[in-house]
Amino acid sequence: MAFVETLDLARSYRVGRGQRVDALAGVSLRVEEGEFVGLLGHSGSGKSTLLNLIGGLDRPTGGRLRVGDAWLDTLGATALALYRRRTVGFVFQSFHLSPRLPAWENVALPLRFAGVGRGERRQRAHAALERVGLLPRATHQPAELSGGEQQRVAVARGLIQQPRLLLADEPTGNLDTATGAQILDLLGEVHRGGTTLLMVTHDAQTARERAGRLVRLQDGRLCAGAAA
Repeated sequence: MAFVETLDLARSYRVGRGQRVDALAGVSLRVEEGEFVGLLGHSGSGKSTLLNLIGGLDRPTGGRLRVGDAWLDTLGATALALYRRRTVGFVFQSFHLSPRLPAWENVALPLRFAGVGRGERRQRAHAALERVGLLPRATHQPAELSGGEQQRVAVARGLIQQPRLLLADEPTGNLDTATGAQILDLLGEVHRGGTTLLMVTHDAQTARERAGRLVRLQDGRLCAGAAA
C-alpha cells in the first residue's frame, strides 16, 4: 500500500463574483514510503496546493486523500492537527522564523505547541540543530544568521518531531545557487535517512538531479505519464 495516495483530488476556490478557480482538478497520485518525489510545474499549476493538502494545511473540495492509515479528507480539526504534529514536517521558501527568538527556540516551536517542557525542547532542538550543522549558532537570532543558515534552522524545525513525511515548497527559492545546493544536499541526507520527501520546485534540472521520481502538474492536473 502506498504511503501517500490521492484519488481524483480536487481543490477549487471562489473568487470575484462567484467565479470558480480549479487549483486542482482531479489528481490521482501514489507515493511509496521512502521516496523522494519532485513536483514540477509553472506558477499556478497546482504544486503548492497539492503540497498543502497532503500536509493537512488545507482541505480538498473533492476526491480522497490518504497518508499512512489516515484519510485526511475525513478528519476533524483536532485529528488533522495531530496528523500535522506527528506525521509531517514542512520547509517553505520563506523561512518563517520568529525574529525575536534564538535559533533553538525557533526550531522548538512545534514542541512548544505540543506542550513539551522547556528543558526537553531545548535538548531536542539542539540535537536537530546539530544534525543540520548549526549547533554553534543555537543562541543566535535570525537577523544574525545568513539566508542559508536561516533555511537550515527551518529544516531543523521541520525535522524536530522526526516526521515520516517532509514537504518542501521551493526550499531554495530565496537562496543563491551555492547555498541552495547545500540545502539540497541536506534534504538528500534526510531522505537517505528514511524520510519520505516531496519537494516542489520550478527547476527541472535540479529535480532530475536530486529526486528519484518527477511529477509534473499543469493547470491543476497531472501531465500524461507524470504519476508513473
